[in-house]
Amino acid sequence: MPRIPIPNEVKVKVGIEQGCVYNFSPDIAIPNHYFIVLNKAPKDDNEIYLASFTSNKEGVKRFIQHHKLDEKTYIEIKKGDCSFLATSKESCINCNQFRRYDVQKLIERIDASDGSCNYPKIPETLLKKILIGIGASKMIAKDVKISCGA
Repeated sequence: MPRIPIPNEVKVKVGIEQGCVYNFSPDIAIPNHYFIVLNKAPKDDNEIYLASFTSNKEGVKRFIQHHKLDEKTYIEIKKGDCSFLATSKESCINCNQFRRYDVQKLIERIDASDGSCNYPKIPETLLKKILIGIGASKMIAKDVKISCGA
């Protein structure tokens, strides 16, 4: 029996939850990145908060040091922590920065950049570290922290 492709719009609107991973370009001329949904109830929220993976570990460390931010806001991702990361480099998450989209804009970004929604959720232990980092950040507004359960 042939497989029927499910549109990204359906995948996102039905399957979005905290810890889901999407791959897309946040803007024209920026390559696709992996993003994690931070909201604890994204189906109910008007805005979706997303943290991105980056391989620029030294840049994130300099940012945190320069702005005198809590070290807990730097989350290192080791090889093997997330099976979908096909890079040979380790990566990290800067818990002081995030992107926000409404659901429709998120779907548009995924579609426009030939992105994907076909990734497993991040491990619960990693999600907890990220939420601790968000809670420790003085750059993240209180309402965002509440929406994320940080």
